[in-house]
Amino acid sequence: MRRNRGLLTSVVACLTIFFIVFNSKSTIEIANDSASGIEKPYVREQDVRKDQKYRYVTPSLAELAARGNLPKSNEHILMLTRVPEAGGELFVLILQRLQGYNAFKHIRLPPGDHGLLSSLQEELLVEEISNIIRQEAIPLSFDGDVRFFNFSKFGRQSPSFISLVRNPVECRFFISRYRERRRNTPEGRAIPMFCGQDPRCTEVNSKWALERAKTNIIEWYPVVGVLDCLEQSIDLFERKFPYFFRGAKQIYQKIQLKKKRLSDPTLALKSQERYTFYKYFEDEVEFYEWIKIRLLNATLIDIEENYYS
Repeated sequence: MRRNRGLLTSVVACLTIFFIVFNSKSTIEIANDSASGIEKPYVREQDVRKDQKYRYVTPSLAELAARGNLPKSNEHILMLTRVPEAGGELFVLILQRLQGYNAFKHIRLPPGDHGLLSSLQEELLVEEISNIIRQEAIPLSFDGDVRFFNFSKFGRQSPSFISLVRNPVECRFFISRYRERRRNTPEGRAIPMFCGQDPRCTEVNSKWALERAKTNIIEWYPVVGVLDCLEQSIDLFERKFPYFFRGAKQIYQKIQLKKKRLSDPTLALKSQERYTFYKYFEDEVEFYEWIKIRLLNATLIDIEENYYS
């Protein structure tokens, strides 16, 4: 009898130990399953976010650009900043006529006054254009009478900026402002348009503004055309941006056949005025000459590359 009781006690003890071990193992497995169930959605959520970074123009693009995964400028989006009386409207007309032929869309920004934008206004303009880019199919081109504004400052990918300038000595608008003694106004001057939104950009004969304008052109403007070398400018635009300017030369020639260019001798600088004009706007003249040399050098390099390719 005692032996049966001892045997029964041993069996009960073994069963108790077995159930304890079994329950412990089950608890561990359930805990592991629960942990993996929390982890998997987190991983999937991260995958979705990574995918969205490449689909939408968001501030995270700045991080991608820093890693070298995204160019700072989009060659399929153009931004034409128009300098007063420098041929910008002619380029707008060419782009408007080519948009159907080359399958892109041209958008005109609301009229401005070439004035300075506050930091908030600049950010709102960048956001407005970025929203349009998200909604429309690219290629896209824009134009506006606005000074250079920096998309990267607000974590956005920049369009490729383009523009056109002319010789200030031959600009009727510029000379008329000079004769009216409105020398301190930024109207007609090219440097403020490329220098940007800093108040120092409006100063006449400012070396800081001149160098800032050159820096912005080198960094953000692949091509700046020159009205006095318009055919070479159009050729270079067509080679650099064929998505937009293929056929531009033919459009320009058709426009020229319908347009008669009449000179106004009353707006030519007199000999006594020329020295004073050059002296007062020497930075504008230097800036124009620098852009012209840059254009001609780029044209020669492009011709050589096409010849040897």
